[in-house]
Amino acid sequence: MAPPGSFEAATVTVKLDDLNPEQRAAVLAPDGPILILAGAGSGKTRVLTYRIAHILAERKASPAEVLAVTFTNKATKEMRERVISLLGDDNYARQPWVSTFHSACARILRQEGHALGYDRNFSILDEGDSMTTIRRVLDDAALADSPPLELARARIEQAKNEAVTPDEMLASAKPGREASIAQIYRLYQQRMHEMNAMDFSDLQLQTWLLFERFPEILEKWQRRAAHLLVDEYQDTNRVQYLIVQALAARSGNLCVVGDEDQSIYRWRGADIRNILDFERDYPAAQIFKLEQNYRSTKTILAAAGAVIRNNTERKVKNLWTENGAGEPVTYYTGATERDEADFIALEIARLTGAGGFRAAEVVVFYRVNAQSRAIEEALVRRRIPYYVVGGVRFYEQRDVKDLLAYLRVIANPADAVSLERMVGTPPRGIGAKSFEAIVELAARERIPAFEAMGRLETYSKVALRIAKQAGMLYSWMHDLRERAPDSSVRGIVEEVVAHSGFEPYLDTLDDAPARKQNLAEMLSAASAFDAEKSGGGLSEFLERVALVSDTEQIDSSGGRAALMTLHTSKGLEYPIVFMAGMEEGLFPHSRSADLDEEVEEERRLCYVGMTRARQLLYLTNTLSREIYGVRQESRQSRFLREVDPALIRRIAPARETAPIRPLSPRETYVDLADSQLPDDEPGPGGGNGSLSIGARVIHPTFGRGIVQRREGRGDGAKAWVNFERGGIKLLVLKFANLRLLGD
Repeated sequence: MAPPGSFEAATVTVKLDDLNPEQRAAVLAPDGPILILAGAGSGKTRVLTYRIAHILAERKASPAEVLAVTFTNKATKEMRERVISLLGDDNYARQPWVSTFHSACARILRQEGHALGYDRNFSILDEGDSMTTIRRVLDDAALADSPPLELARARIEQAKNEAVTPDEMLASAKPGREASIAQIYRLYQQRMHEMNAMDFSDLQLQTWLLFERFPEILEKWQRRAAHLLVDEYQDTNRVQYLIVQALAARSGNLCVVGDEDQSIYRWRGADIRNILDFERDYPAAQIFKLEQNYRSTKTILAAAGAVIRNNTERKVKNLWTENGAGEPVTYYTGATERDEADFIALEIARLTGAGGFRAAEVVVFYRVNAQSRAIEEALVRRRIPYYVVGGVRFYEQRDVKDLLAYLRVIANPADAVSLERMVGTPPRGIGAKSFEAIVELAARERIPAFEAMGRLETYSKVALRIAKQAGMLYSWMHDLRERAPDSSVRGIVEEVVAHSGFEPYLDTLDDAPARKQNLAEMLSAASAFDAEKSGGGLSEFLERVALVSDTEQIDSSGGRAALMTLHTSKGLEYPIVFMAGMEEGLFPHSRSADLDEEVEEERRLCYVGMTRARQLLYLTNTLSREIYGVRQESRQSRFLREVDPALIRRIAPARETAPIRPLSPRETYVDLADSQLPDDEPGPGGGNGSLSIGARVIHPTFGRGIVQRREGRGDGAKAWVNFERGGIKLLVLKFANLRLLGD
């Protein structure tokens, strides 16, 4: 119970009239452990927000004793807004703490990380900077059995997700590569600690270590989370499970919401047993099932249910809906991936024309990123506006990262990765060799690299001219660091842009207008942050930037169809859903063919994709698909065969030459792993062999653009380029007059 006088605002009444009986029972359930099994589209966010509001309205706790944890910033924003709406706008100041796992851990570590030796202004490295750090550790260690960079990073991330420390990994590692990876993990963590930096996985691991090693700190946060609510519990990994268990241990008031049928992140550590074994972990748990679906038609729900019922690792649920039967599920088989893509584009054109839908109401899902190529080309041919979710985020663009490097050094001068990026942009003569000298001096003097930069004039290995440049940069940055706590984030950004020479440097580049637009957008983001009621300083702004997710790229108001992988689909819904590539070896993925648990994960992914659809669902595949330049026969996905034919409207291609036969258990298929599928054919030649995917180019008419796809070779080489002024254009490279822009 909240202490007397802790909730003194006017009494809030939360009406439960718009909840169904199961939802209402979950909202009104007495304190203690609660498991809410929420089927797809059953209103789980509504139940969570109403339960939070009910707890506060009944004064079971003050807002300072409630913590709700979600997995995405989008879900956090939605939940927070709904709670405020239920409590009334005048009670804004009394809202509870609603946060993602990563943001909650970052907040705890800002306050308590000193116990582990971290300053509160620690940096959060993105994936690119983390890879850079591991690469340097690998180079410095020079181990006899040194692992590949990608393998080292994946194993380190896996260890952190499983709450395994470097010492624990070393203690159990077998001699050889496994021991080398454990050693790299230990050296990487040492380097990160020296830089006062963490990667994404560290945020959770370090929080768990904090709770495990300092009981008094854990008790403080247990009081802060006296009522703990966790969304998407089926997606929690080991370290998240331990954090939740620790926080709830004192009060016992843990309410988790999830659906094991939607657990699709096993590849990044999610453990479905966390939700399946909830009653074992909490024997007194109250169980509620939300089975009424408010999203999809009866037909779509029946088709998805027929698929997921083939899984064994699940709790029995019977989803139903009062919605109408709707249209049958459309199943189209194309002769090739081009036919499949053309069908999708033509259907979108029809639906957004005479059909009365908007392009923004359409999504195309696929299993691997490489599938988007043919679909994008077809949409371009039909002049259908679209965007791809999961591309380069705004804060990952080179110019933006260069500017952010200054801000990160201001917040955390120990961040050597950001410091190196900062001194090199704009060019000021402090190159790679000069920075090596800075690092050497820092190691010799046992000081941060930032401080060593200010003392470079005492180091004989560096030319005096370069040392003076470094000294001037240090003096200005040191002064700005002193003033930063009393400055707005926008004010800091403005000074960096004006004083660093960043803006004049951009003026020298061919695509200066577009790059300067990025600067303007950064200023807008800083202003918006400063204007928020919650406020915060530079470290909080950088934390928000670091935790931006792919789903925040989704824009339903832009008038464009969305393209994305099925793993990105979680939490979304669209009136019209296309699922392309329903073929064995692709979906389910070939890596899953021999393991029942992997096939079940793929089936859950299929179920999630199908249940994103509100009105129309399309499932497509091909008779053959070109892979690695070789055309292979395709075979119908087992998931299609699991749907009742009575629910399907079948459309076959005009050129169908072979029947779709049942899958033989012994058949194997070409691996379509994301990491192995080529983005394009070999270099196009014609003087453009270096024009790689993602290259920045400039055209005399269309201006600045980014190469999206390539095809052909020699004189027939072509490229799809997304231009800022002209959109996506297909150009014959021999005649395109493109110029490659440098970094």
